[in-house]
Amino acid sequence: MEKVVGVCGCICSDCRIYGKECKGCHAIEGKPCWLHEVGLDVCDFYECCVIDKGLKHCGECPEIPCDRFWKNKNPAWTEEQHKKIVEDRVVLLKGLAQNKS
Repeated sequence: MEKVVGVCGCICSDCRIYGKECKGCHAIEGKPCWLHEVGLDVCDFYECCVIDKGLKHCGECPEIPCDRFWKNKNPAWTEEQHKKIVEDRVVLLKGLAQNKS
């Protein structure tokens, strides 16, 4: 299966619900099933990047990693895990942006 990367750098295609309940953030226009858990109508990454700035993903934004990356931490992750995840996503997204040109 081809790797599907979300706006924020999550690997959508690695998710347990990908292909069943979800086809990735671009296909569902930033409205994943977990939004009710965080009180949003649309993913804040998708809204900022795609809707507000007209970008394909955060790797095209000069502000990466913005505060959004640091504030959106899974409570199950340690600070070290979160930092590594953010750093990995930034590398992936910047790589996608470079390969586009």
